[in-house]
Amino acid sequence: MNVLYQSNNRGGGVVGCRGGQHCILTARPRGGRASPKRASMVAHASGNDDPRTLQRLVEDLDSAIDREEYELAASLRDEIQKRRDDNRLAVEEANDAFYDAFRGGNYVAMAKIWGSGAHVQCIHPAAECIAGREDVLASWKLILASSQRMDIELEDVRIYATDTQGIVTVVEVVDTEESRGRVVATNIFEKQKGDWKLVLHHGGSVPRKMNF
Repeated sequence: MNVLYQSNNRGGGVVGCRGGQHCILTARPRGGRASPKRASMVAHASGNDDPRTLQRLVEDLDSAIDREEYELAASLRDEIQKRRDDNRLAVEEANDAFYDAFRGGNYVAMAKIWGSGAHVQCIHPAAECIAGREDVLASWKLILASSQRMDIELEDVRIYATDTQGIVTVVEVVDTEESRGRVVATNIFEKQKGDWKLVLHHGGSVPRKMNF
């Protein structure tokens, strides 16, 4: 499956400086030697057990660029990109599990991928919003109980992920025994107790192309 990953300039590529310039990552920080605090930040940035959130790492990257500490900025940039890649992969796997359950009519697997909480919602095409895990799963039980099986191919998959949330937009090409159509969908995942869970699925008809 072709996956188009959306990312911003802070997480990948070269470190951006003001005015659209690019920093030289091998430059030494001002002052010659790194302070103990800065040395600790470098060690954290290159380690796998960094307790900082992704947002905090981005803030530290901005601060390092402001101070022209490009060696530290490079380490932070690499750690941010690794975190984002790891989160994207995990969200992609959760999204694949959702569609595997959908295609296979597997209610048990479908129930496993959905999360818990009052914010759990689902909007099926041309239908009203269903809120709450129990009601959402009841709707899927009816859909998956149908004897009609669906072949669903995914196009234009876009994934964005942080430490706690993942957003997927996708075009579903749905082929049933009676018809074939396209649905544009948004799936929002949330990390609950260490696992990525689906908390919102919104499917709707593909709009006409617009020129911007």
